Amino acid sequence: MTRKSIIRCALSVVLAGYLVVAVGIAQDMAALDRVTGVEIKVAETSHHAGRNFVTVDGISSELGQLPTDTTLLRDVNLRGIERKLDDVVNIETARVTRSQTGRIHIDVVPMIPVARIFSTDGTSYYINRAGKRLTADARYHVDVPVVTGDLGRNGNVAAVDLLPLMKHIASDSLLNSLTTSLKVTPAGDVLLIPAIRGHVVNLGDPRDGNTADKFARLLTMYRKVLPVKGWLYYDTISVKFAGQVVATKAKKRSAQQIAAKELVDPEEDTLDNMLTTDAASGDNTPAVANKKP
Repeated sequence: MTRKSIIRCALSVVLAGYLVVAVGIAQDMAALDRVTGVEIKVAETSHHAGRNFVTVDGISSELGQLPTDTTLLRDVNLRGIERKLDDVVNIETARVTRSQTGRIHIDVVPMIPVARIFSTDGTSYYINRAGKRLTADARYHVDVPVVTGDLGRNGNVAAVDLLPLMKHIASDSLLNSLTTSLKVTPAGDVLLIPAIRGHVVNLGDPRDGNTADKFARLLTMYRKVLPVKGWLYYDTISVKFAGQVVATKAKKRSAQQIAAKELVDPEEDTLDNMLTTDAASGDNTPAVANKKP
């Protein structure tokens, strides 16, 4: 072995020893590093309902005592924090990471509720667009349509049966602003309680696949008939039967009494020809059929 080879081997041994010592010192120093801060972010969703449903304060409450600047980084269980947040039903996903500066980042994507359910059995919960039940908790609140009634009892309409209806309402800004709540009657009809006071809308069975046509007829009623007849002229508008709009003339009743109705009254107006005109009179206002005998 030449002298040059001996020198190279010696230098390699010294360098290797230095690296071992340096890595060990760096690890010891890193083991003493402390948390420099905790940042919680709740992702914005494309739907307004997700914004307040999961909050930074709510996440902090779920986790309890968060790491502080006295906490060693080696003592922070990132995966453990993720698992705890994954157990919260109102959270879609949670990701916890640590930056090189010692900052803990908690990024949360919330579930998106589409309705708040109040069942007659006393239970209350949210549902999301997949039909999953979400906890109704004071820490998680969002303004979505309210649904009440005998949901899922004795073969009646269940909360999941309302999802196509809720999706249709949410997809239309006018319908979304119009709808305040829904009520499922023992007969299986869905009553829409609109923001316009004085009447309710009977949508019938939400499982019949006729939702779009029902709302088309309802909006025609709002645009063509009620401006002529008056917004307080009817207390119930029924679009439950295909191709028909049937309206019950208002009586002196409270809003609660109107919302409690389950069937259309015998004395009602049939509005099948609401868009026809009286050629003889030249009247261009929507025609309304006479009361049934």
